[in-house]
This record gives sequence, structure tokens and C-alpha cells, in this order.
Amino acid sequence: MKKISRNFSKLIIQEGQGLIEYGLLLALIAIGIVLGMSLAGVSVSDLYCKAVNGITGGTGCKAQIYCQDSFDGSMSNWQNLQVPNPPPTVGNGQLCFSGAFQSFNKCSNQMPQSDYVINLNGITLTQGNGYGVYFRDTVVGSQVSGYAFQYDPGASNTLLIRRWANGVEIFNPVMAQVPINAAVYNVPHDFKIVVKGSVFTVFMDGKQVMTAKDSTYPTGGAGLRSWDSTSACLNDFSIGQVP
Repeated sequence: MKKISRNFSKLIIQEGQGLIEYGLLLALIAIGIVLGMSLAGVSVSDLYCKAVNGITGGTGCKAQIYCQDSFDGSMSNWQNLQVPNPPPTVGNGQLCFSGAFQSFNKCSNQMPQSDYVINLNGITLTQGNGYGVYFRDTVVGSQVSGYAFQYDPGASNTLLIRRWANGVEIFNPVMAQVPINAAVYNVPHDFKIVVKGSVFTVFMDGKQVMTAKDSTYPTGGAGLRSWDSTSACLNDFSIGQVP
């Protein structure tokens, strides 16, 4: 009886050891898969968020924010390429600018992601011909190359996307152009620009308003611009993960 009990105890120990070994093996396999995906440029957190949002309808996992500025302090996180007189002001949660203005977000130039979402919340144009948002842009010296989305009353009250090359705005071809179907002045608007691969999608006040496609510039950061007699104020600027 004692012999049977000892044999049974050994069997339990062996089975327990086997389960531990299987567990360790599965853990090593999982680590290897994660490392392999990371080396291949695949974000595990992105995959997790996509899976969770697919199950919950987009409410289970928030998109990661790469860069953000709520304009409560200074513009130390911005590289001003063209500064008007008077210069932009920052305070009370607003950036206000006027005239010919070009500024690039330093954080966006350091992030490794080439696909991202730019959010402008509560931007209000009080006068002038409009403002723009640079994306996939690089600055060499004082020259900009990349893309710019523009809220452009000066161009027949339209939203449009144009290319820039070596500091020159390319007027033709216009990649996309649609009318502004909303109050133009003295009304705050929210914009979301989704930059994914060669496709660029723009949302205005929560509604998709335009899509463009171009593969000239695969990478680059983001910034802001205005021109002529423009005066505008912005409440919040952020760059985040593509959903």
C-alpha cells in the first residue's frame, strides 16, 4: 500500500513538472513571437487595441497619443520657421497667430511613426484667407517639403491639400478640393487628419469631408501655417495613433 502511495506521489510530481515545463515552453514561444513582431515593425499594443476595439465597438482601448500641446505655457515644443509681427501668443489654453506664420512641432519630428492622426480642436478663424496643417513634412534649413491641408477661404472657400517641395507650394495639381459647408469665420471647428500609407482622410467637426491619395512623401512631421491677413486661435493640438 505504501509502495502504491509512493508511486502515485511520484506520478503527481512528474505530471506537475510536465505542466510547469509546458508552461515555460509556451511562455518562451510567446516571447519569441512578440520579439519577432517587434523586429518586423509590428506594434503588439496596436494589434491588441484593434482586437479590443473590434470586440467593444471602439470603446475598449484608447488610441495612443504621440505628441500633444494644450498651449498652457510656451511654444518651446515648436520650431518657428516664419514668425509674423506681432508674434504668436500662448496662454489660457490657446495659441493665437496672425499673418504669415510657419511653425513645426518638434515632437512630431522625433516620433518613428509614419502613419498618424493629427487633431486640431477648437480652431477659430476671425479674419483673413485661411490657415494650414503640415503633415509628412521635413524642414531643411528654411525649406519645407511635404503636404499641407488648408482651410482656405481665400481659395474660393474650400478645403484642400497641396504638396510642398523645397519651400515652394505646388499649386497644381491640387490633390483634393471641396467647399467649406459651414460658417467660415468666428466659429470654432475641429479637424482630424488621418495619415495612413498613401491615403489622407480629413474630418471636419466629426464628419468626413475629403480624401486624397499620394505617395510622394512617405514620412515626416507636422506643423501649422497661416498667410496674408489671417488671425486665428487654436485650443489643442495632438498627434496620435491611427485607429
